[in-house]
Amino acid sequence: RELWLSQRDEFPRARKGTERKPPRLERTKGSEILFGIGPCSLALGQARRDLFRLFLKQSSSRRPVMGEFVLRAAARGVPVLHVPRRELDELCRGQVHQGVCLEAAPLRFKSLEDAETPGVGGEASGDRQVIWLVLEQIQDPMNLGALLRSAYFLGVDRVVTSHRNSCPLTPTVSKASAGVMEVFDVYSTDDLQSFLKAKTAEGWEVVGTVSKPEDVEDVPVISCLEFRWDKPLIVVIGSEGEGLSLETQLLCHRMLAIPPGRALHPGIDSLNVSVATGILLHFICSQKRRHGD
Repeated sequence: RELWLSQRDEFPRARKGTERKPPRLERTKGSEILFGIGPCSLALGQARRDLFRLFLKQSSSRRPVMGEFVLRAAARGVPVLHVPRRELDELCRGQVHQGVCLEAAPLRFKSLEDAETPGVGGEASGDRQVIWLVLEQIQDPMNLGALLRSAYFLGVDRVVTSHRNSCPLTPTVSKASAGVMEVFDVYSTDDLQSFLKAKTAEGWEVVGTVSKPEDVEDVPVISCLEFRWDKPLIVVIGSEGEGLSLETQLLCHRMLAIPPGRALHPGIDSLNVSVATGILLHFICSQKRRHGD
């Protein structure tokens, strides 16, 4: 019996069901867990975050992409840990991690004063084809991530969010943006109305968006198909449920609507905010590209 007791640790299968779970991975204070190949790869390639540890799924080291992660981590001096899948699941709370998690410092919004620095964003150089996207109280991280992805892809110069009642730059936002959040600056303002008034005084045009034109008063509403612009432009997108606040609507020079392709049933008369924004930005930014040719 004593011999068996001394040797039982060498036979883990004989203790199936009583095997102790490995200790939970302790997080660095104040850190967060990025997950997914895109966000983790881009975060490793940038110098925007402090990085603490890279977690890769065990038995995935033969995949070329995992070898690239190891090399990138080594270049940044980031320790690499190979852990079971269940540990990755716990780290990112069951999100789709694709075998990769990265412990890092949070990414914050940039100060709007930085965006106002002369020469930043193109407006100070007289560029009439500058476009900024302004987000008022976007709360869903999946929508925010999708909005950032579309804005980056279609050529928006800056994204500004309202600080109040808006989603922070979380790992879920980074994943939903396919990692765009790791390379594209996002700004924030505490006073959206004052910001819009200031840009109007500088000669910018401010346009809002609306799903139901009949709900808008005192501001002209046109189809996005008819919209043309020839000065620096701000496109303001409202929250998922309420749209733009009345205060913000009244600061817009025009409101844009997407015409539906059929008669709509009541209750199915609007688009998801990120989808609608992608459609609007396509029409607006395609003009920017043509004018730049």
